[in-house]
Amino acid sequence: MKTNIYILTLLSLFFIVSCKDDDSTGTIDIIDPDDPVDPVFVYVDPNINDGVIDFEEFGPSFEQDTKEDAERSNGGNWSEFGGTDEAKISIEYADNPDKSEPNTSNKVLKVNEPELSNEWAGFYFKLEEGMNFPDGKEAIKVDIWSPAGTQVSIKLEDELVNGSDGKKQTGDIFATKQQDGWETLVFNIPEGKDEDGVYNTFVIIMTRFETAAGVSYLDNIDFSTPAEVIIPDAPTTAPAAPTYAAEEVISVYSDVYTSPEGINLNPNWGQNTVVSEEVIADNTVLKYASLNYQGTEITPALDVSSKTKLHIDYFTGDSTALQFFLISTGPQEKAYDLDITTSPGEWNSVDIDISYFSDVVDLTDVFQLKVVGNGTVYFDNIFFYGGGSQSGTNFSPTYSGTFDGSVYDADNGTFEFPSTAQSWAGFANTAEIYPLSFPNGGKVTFTGATAGTDIDVYFRFEANPYPDTEPSYNSANVTVTGTEAAEYTVEIPSQGSNTFNSALFYLVTQDQVLTASDFVITSYD
Repeated sequence: MKTNIYILTLLSLFFIVSCKDDDSTGTIDIIDPDDPVDPVFVYVDPNINDGVIDFEEFGPSFEQDTKEDAERSNGGNWSEFGGTDEAKISIEYADNPDKSEPNTSNKVLKVNEPELSNEWAGFYFKLEEGMNFPDGKEAIKVDIWSPAGTQVSIKLEDELVNGSDGKKQTGDIFATKQQDGWETLVFNIPEGKDEDGVYNTFVIIMTRFETAAGVSYLDNIDFSTPAEVIIPDAPTTAPAAPTYAAEEVISVYSDVYTSPEGINLNPNWGQNTVVSEEVIADNTVLKYASLNYQGTEITPALDVSSKTKLHIDYFTGDSTALQFFLISTGPQEKAYDLDITTSPGEWNSVDIDISYFSDVVDLTDVFQLKVVGNGTVYFDNIFFYGGGSQSGTNFSPTYSGTFDGSVYDADNGTFEFPSTAQSWAGFANTAEIYPLSFPNGGKVTFTGATAGTDIDVYFRFEANPYPDTEPSYNSANVTVTGTEAAEYTVEIPSQGSNTFNSALFYLVTQDQVLTASDFVITSYD
């Protein structure tokens, strides 16, 4: 192929030449006809199996006439997503703006991301054949030029249309820029997803900068040795401050709310745990080091029977087992297993339905909390909220509108988020309930059941349907558990003067069937 390129350069230095055969279509174009030393650039479906994709001499065409539609059915080799009209991102080949390590090449791919594009806006392009991961290189590396803090995600997919039976993908794989300028980001392919010969489509998303718009550059897509995963053993930031109204909260531990005076954070129960408090980002948190078990005593006992949720923020980098107990006089106690595998080394938030404890614990007489586990764990914002006699206006949404690969079965009242769907797939309300507002907060209640595997869900409210979505609000996740139908509640803090004309429902857990009904949105008076 190189020999052909050199011949074409000599014969047609200032011309655009097109070539076609039985196996491929594309154009050969001189990048700069005024500069005879520039190489000939070939528009093709690149093949990462043949070596790094560096955009110096070949790469996909990002011209409009080679663009695919959203269903990937018209024979093109690329497309962008996540915006319309002036909100669309654009991609072009450009000179390297900063020839410094780790990328001193001449040509790079430039990504323009306008202010109105969605956070999940991105693009994809096809490869000539499915990726074959070399032994020991079950990761993908990409050189990225952008500000520090930019979150980048990639996803590898096969050629099938989204939502097709049998479609395979890695799911979204995230990395974050640690410095300005060029940086090599490594994306570890999840275990079991490094399937040779399967993925021939490369998807990339550049999360918007703090300025809401910006320019990024990328280059040198290649296989890589997986990056070492370093999990921080202590937080450097505080958890998000809760926004529930104080009159709605019974607090045990939080800087945001006033807790009862009779809280003993370190009773002598013969534990090995070392208890202390640390100030992190101007916020005081509770630290359990060398945890085996640790109690908290509350005098007098709390009556939390009027509340609907127990909220806990927690952080651990090394714990392998962690349980949280409510205890009433007797003692009568019940444990809740905290998830320490999904996001280790990060603040996690959980909102537990109080009803989970009520079959064992007397919720009018909660006088102790207990934690059982290992490692070092940080806690903050332990409080009960929701419920009470708060009145409001009720609305009855119907989440029958599916988008981007979600599945709704009206006959059985089931919802599913397949792994073959887009990462933003969900369910839209189709009932006449708008406008919605929550100046004093509110809640969403529903009845749910699973087939046996816990399913996390959440609700989203937008100013208008896409693309005019802001301001918006995402609720906390609620975990639906058990095969028997039960009522679940997710609280909505005050949204000020914001008004919403779009109500959405999302499943976080993929490939599991949720049975759900009796949705009610309440705006508190």
